[in-house]
Amino acid sequence: MGKWKFWTYENKLVMLFFFSIGFVFFDRLAINYLIPFIQEDFTLTSTQIGLIGSALALTWSIAGPLGGYLSDKVPSKKALLALFILGFSAVSLMHGLVGSFAMLFVLRLVMGLMEGPITPITQSVLAVESSEKRRGFNMGLTMNTGNAVFGSFLAPLLIVALANTFDWRTAFYLTIIPGIVLAVCIMKMMKNPQENEDKTISPTTANKGAGLKEVLKHRNIWLSVIIFSCFMVYLMAFQIFAPVFLVNVKSFSSSSMSIIMAAFGAGFAIFGMLIPAISDHFGRKPIMIIFGFVAAFVPLTIIHADSVVWAVILVFLFSSSMGIGSIVMSVIPTESVPVKYAGVAVGLTIGIGEFFGGFLNPMLSGIAGDVLGPQAPLWISASGAFLVFLLSFFLTETGPAKMQVNEGIEKVV
Repeated sequence: MGKWKFWTYENKLVMLFFFSIGFVFFDRLAINYLIPFIQEDFTLTSTQIGLIGSALALTWSIAGPLGGYLSDKVPSKKALLALFILGFSAVSLMHGLVGSFAMLFVLRLVMGLMEGPITPITQSVLAVESSEKRRGFNMGLTMNTGNAVFGSFLAPLLIVALANTFDWRTAFYLTIIPGIVLAVCIMKMMKNPQENEDKTISPTTANKGAGLKEVLKHRNIWLSVIIFSCFMVYLMAFQIFAPVFLVNVKSFSSSSMSIIMAAFGAGFAIFGMLIPAISDHFGRKPIMIIFGFVAAFVPLTIIHADSVVWAVILVFLFSSSMGIGSIVMSVIPTESVPVKYAGVAVGLTIGIGEFFGGFLNPMLSGIAGDVLGPQAPLWISASGAFLVFLLSFFLTETGPAKMQVNEGIEKVV
């Protein structure tokens, strides 16, 4: 009986999106851990490494808002989601066939078009299907923990192990298998949500007009866009340049590098689920402020730690900051607008954040690395995190539990 109660549609959806988002970021981040191996086939400068990350983020920034729009308009969200998953899986396999930087660059552009719509589709569906008390937890588990377990924990361990055992091309060839399995599961298990267009996810918008102009004028949306852009500066500069910094500058082995990056993934997986859940009870804003500050210490650890053991411990602890990613990317935006615009709100935040933090940032960080030295991208990463901390003070609280407490206090007063 207990097992039957656990296996609700909400939990099925969370599990399905956990694996879907996880596999997206497994594919997206795999190349970062394979750069030291790819460099053996064709030499890459820091600028070119940055461009590889920027290429995907550029098209992701375009496809993200498009995916949000399609999510709000297309009747069969599950078919759309399955199609995009099959698409990026096929493109990932093709990475193993590249013979030059130019070919790799083009494939990263196509990959971004396929992967970009997946996050706004899954997060907007989950915002509607989640119970109010579990929204932060559900979105954190799928976006943060799914991303972390597969993209930041398993990817460095499995991908580097495959590259060491076989070669980096084989690692890409095998990615087609989970993509096919996921697409089939989505078509069998997912339902197309029946949304009430007048419903609002959060009381912050209950009395506001449902027009798109009102949504775009909402301060939290634009703050979320700016803060998420800064968060992406922090995250992408770290994830792209930390592995090569550890191997080429710190002279750690590829295995040690993979363990340090996996420690980041392990912390991301654990805290990425816990921090949004805590924000369900204590509010989104204070959590954003506290862990925005903590985030700056992740890249600083990579710069200053000379011991693998200390690097693993500190990176794991400071990766607790990754819990704020889904809060500013999807939870706050969806709680700030009418539910029928949830997909647009998430897509807009992701699209602009990806353009500045994911596209421009790796390219400029790579140039900075060539001109100012290999530490420069990591200092840029720390600066992005500090801006998240500062800008979070200006957010308007949207957490339902926190707002109910505030409303209760106001009534008493």
